[in-house]
Amino acid sequence: METEAFNKLRSKCWDNSLHSFGHGYIFDKRAQRYGRYVNWLKVFGLLVPAIIGATAIGYGYNNVILKDAIILAIPITIVQFIFSVLAVIYKWDDELSYSFEASQAYNNFWDKFKKLGEIPPKEYGELERRYDLLNVEVISRNQQDTKHNIKEWELRKGMRAALREFQRNCVGCNEIPQSMESKNCNVCGNFKYTLFKS
Repeated sequence: METEAFNKLRSKCWDNSLHSFGHGYIFDKRAQRYGRYVNWLKVFGLLVPAIIGATAIGYGYNNVILKDAIILAIPITIVQFIFSVLAVIYKWDDELSYSFEASQAYNNFWDKFKKLGEIPPKEYGELERRYDLLNVEVISRNQQDTKHNIKEWELRKGMRAALREFQRNCVGCNEIPQSMESKNCNVCGNFKYTLFKS
């Protein structure tokens, strides 16, 4: 009886390792995406004024080239301003910071659960104690994640990444994913990203 309980708990360790890997993948991709957004804002925030300033210094204040540069800079500045407002409203800096933190935390959980499943302690009680301690941390992290609006398509993409890593069959399409190409599956597919996807 205890052997059966021991094996079930080891299986739970592997399942939690898989899910932690998937969540780590989600936040890693989010960190990359928000990092790009923030970096582009910084580039345009510095580049446009620098070009105007350099043109004014190089050609003088009354030159036609400076006037043309300002005319070109105006629409770029308007677009940059709109994206700056979006960055403030949607807290891109905060999301970037949280995504880095969450990615590291889930990668840590993934590794710990994997080790617990691969090389468990000999006694069931010790395995249960370690599992419970780790599981409390995961639950706490999951609760923090709810403030960051993980989308259904992100969960499907994370599941595909985890199934591919662990070489497990998807319960939806019964395939072991070999790539991250989006397939027509409501468990491990249908996740092609667009900016305004819900």
